[in-house]
Amino acid sequence: MRTPKTKTRPRKTTLASFPVPTAGLISNRNIAMPTGQNQPPGAAMLDNWFPTPQTVVLRRGIVRRATLPNSSTVKSVISYVVGEKKEIFAATDDGIWNVTAVGPSDDLAGLEKLAATNGDWVTVQFSTPGGTFLIGVNGVDPAFIYDGTSFSPLAVTFPSGSSLTTADLSYVWAYKQRIWFAGKESLDAWYLPVDSIAGQLKKLPLGGVFNRGGTLLWGQNWSLASGGDGGLSEQCVFTTTEGEVAAYQGLSPDDASSWGKVGVYNVGRPMGKKAFIRAGGDLVIATSIGFIPLGRAIQTDYAALGLIAVSQPIAEEWRQAVEKSGGLNWRCELWGEGSMTLIAPPPRAGAQSVVLVANSDSGAWSRFTGWSPTAIEVFQGRLYFGSVRGAFQEAWVGGSDEGLPYTGVMMPLFNDLGGPAQRKIAKFARVVKRSDYEADESVVARFDWDMSVPPAPSSPTIAIGNEWNNAIWNQSVWNASRGTFISEDWRSVGGSGYSASVLVQVTSYADVPLDVEIIRVDMSYEQGDIVT
Repeated sequence: MRTPKTKTRPRKTTLASFPVPTAGLISNRNIAMPTGQNQPPGAAMLDNWFPTPQTVVLRRGIVRRATLPNSSTVKSVISYVVGEKKEIFAATDDGIWNVTAVGPSDDLAGLEKLAATNGDWVTVQFSTPGGTFLIGVNGVDPAFIYDGTSFSPLAVTFPSGSSLTTADLSYVWAYKQRIWFAGKESLDAWYLPVDSIAGQLKKLPLGGVFNRGGTLLWGQNWSLASGGDGGLSEQCVFTTTEGEVAAYQGLSPDDASSWGKVGVYNVGRPMGKKAFIRAGGDLVIATSIGFIPLGRAIQTDYAALGLIAVSQPIAEEWRQAVEKSGGLNWRCELWGEGSMTLIAPPPRAGAQSVVLVANSDSGAWSRFTGWSPTAIEVFQGRLYFGSVRGAFQEAWVGGSDEGLPYTGVMMPLFNDLGGPAQRKIAKFARVVKRSDYEADESVVARFDWDMSVPPAPSSPTIAIGNEWNNAIWNQSVWNASRGTFISEDWRSVGGSGYSASVLVQVTSYADVPLDVEIIRVDMSYEQGDIVT
């Protein structure tokens, strides 16, 4: 008896689309269920891409603007802006140099500078009826004052009988038209009279205020909307190395009737004296727990602070950065013109440098690798870094990192594509992208939470055109548009598994930025039967 053959049904090719991860890097979702209602698309990996509300864009590079003598690490970048006078300084352990008008090949050794032994300065710009001044302290060298022309020793004294000098002041800030200082390795704050840049300091002892001890790390003025009689308004906050913040309200400790403590709050251990940003009137502090807004921390139990952290979407990356940083000295900066918040743990020898970057409008995060800032400053709407080996750099410029290539790596969160128990066999994939120049990419399918990254692709060759300092005389047209290149080519991919993603890489190595934007990633696949 003949047995009829079972017909093999041909597998049907299915198309999956991975929307661009506008929610940025995500590491706080259940990896088996990364998408759901009201959850915008996120990325399992997002290195050297900046998430915008519409796409993700390949970051730009950095260029060297000056090299400081002795190739010492630049620990501070300081700006001074008064009317038409706009200056920027870079500081190492050898001193402070004015780098406003210097070039990459200029010899700074002969330039006038402020001699010092520690470059980690904290400064405040302060105006009085006599002018606008820059005051700096570092807890090691005598404090300075800069009047727009020259540096001088800060002419303040301590009460009679004290052996302290201005080298014992480690932080400076302004509150209610008054200069305040933090005392080095103590819980004492010091202040000057109103509108004064000289004179005898008065002490505000805070040792009895903080329960966890430590030392006073930094202070700032802090503002929230007023609410009722005695409600929150402009306050002076004092922050310790142990993560306690004391808020005071009033004009001056000299007037007991108006000066008083509002409260003491726990926010997590701060990651350094420059590890916070100002967001409106609020302060957002980089701590061992996360990036914590002070305005919300005062209303939240200490055990739940991690849930209200701005960095909550990248909780795992933050935890690793805290563990690997090897100490404090994080740098934080808000770059309003770029809609960007940068958090830079200290670079470690032999380890990959990583800057955590958030879109300050949307709150979406990514990682920038290859940048090693030891100081960050926004000056005239542009972003500047200090780095190792005396480097003073401008960031978000050009298409290379001081002549070195960098690669953007993007991989959307893994997705079971509606069939968690069915194996998917990848066939083809494409990246829908647009850019100012033709840019190639490498595309591989990844399955079941495989996060391995293949070798980076080569960078595109960009012909010399109309870019400033690269134009061809009498041929190129200044400011001529190159047009926008749209790419959506299909490429063969392989691999199989139950939960899928697509890893995309683009390399930049050019004098001009590629400005590649990813719009969507598609993958065709065959779906196998459920096997028991």
